[in-house]
Amino acid sequence: MITRERLIEEFVLLDEKAQLMGAEKIDIFLIGGGNLALRGIKPATADVDIVLKNAKTLKQLEEVLTNPSPRLKTRKGLVIYVKVVEHEYTTKLGAVSVFKKLDPEMGDFNLDVFVKRVLKGIVLTEGIMRRSSIPEEFKSLRTIRVHLVSPEDIFLFKGVTSLGRSKDIDDILRLLEMGIDFNTVLREVEAQKEVIEPEWFEWFLGILLDKMTMVRNILQERGLRSSGLEMFIRTLQVIKPANKT
Repeated sequence: MITRERLIEEFVLLDEKAQLMGAEKIDIFLIGGGNLALRGIKPATADVDIVLKNAKTLKQLEEVLTNPSPRLKTRKGLVIYVKVVEHEYTTKLGAVSVFKKLDPEMGDFNLDVFVKRVLKGIVLTEGIMRRSSIPEEFKSLRTIRVHLVSPEDIFLFKGVTSLGRSKDIDDILRLLEMGIDFNTVLREVEAQKEVIEPEWFEWFLGILLDKMTMVRNILQERGLRSSGLEMFIRTLQVIKPANKT
């Protein structure tokens, strides 16, 4: 598992390598468990998921990750990732690339990279990018700019993963406990409606509603209730998929 401290260390080292290469600035948007670990909402994560704006950024990042030149020695030695051709994230979740840093001392570090679109559905919209922020730990980085996607957008990402992913249910419950602005989530649902193909938005809406119903049932079993979640579910029930053309 990758802790918050390990996550910070790896991105700092990656930035150091990128500076040695004279690389252009690379904006990455951190989603998933890595985002929650950095926020202190969960203790650790198995993989680190990031989204990039376009294929050009992917090419720049891949060069930084995989360049094996001995001249690019950081304070912790060489930082080299290998590209994993076959990986469950590539086939199941639509990741464009998966990179693995082999580290016999600290343990492997997986970086799952999506370009513009995540989970075969959610698109990195202007709203998601605007709501993201660079945390204090990364403000000194010069080349690798790590943006934390907002809790509301993480809530949405977690809401459209497979119903069988129990860890995502746990993360949603953590986010609810922290506090979620459901109006922001709903605005992003409407934004996704404008950019996702109608058939994918229909799937997106269906799985989101099913997941939220599951979460509501879990809360009820614990004797708890979220008025915000109730409103969110009622609103989802009346949202119509875009007309197919």
